[in-house]
Amino acid sequence: MNKRNPLLVDILAALGDVQITQKYLIDPSRKKNYFLHGTQQGTEITINEAPAIVSTLIHELCHYVRPTWSERTVRRYTTMLIRQLGHKEVQAIYDQYQERKVDA
Repeated sequence: MNKRNPLLVDILAALGDVQITQKYLIDPSRKKNYFLHGTQQGTEITINEAPAIVSTLIHELCHYVRPTWSERTVRRYTTMLIRQLGHKEVQAIYDQYQERKVDA
């Protein structure tokens, strides 16, 4: 059995000690199209779900519209396409995702 890194144990134990909120975040020093995924201040952690969800959604939609592409090609195009999006576009795609998703 592989031994777990003690850091992982510490991190998982700390999960119960923090307050987690979700909010769209923009780094004030890099406003244009740098996607801030989260912040931590004291016991408060804020997660920006939109960039990860939009990236995954674009990845899966690439598979849908280009079914013959390899996984490597889809990854490459996903990265390229995400870099072309601004904050308003990511927020709009994320809003569409929120409206259209169905919990399984």
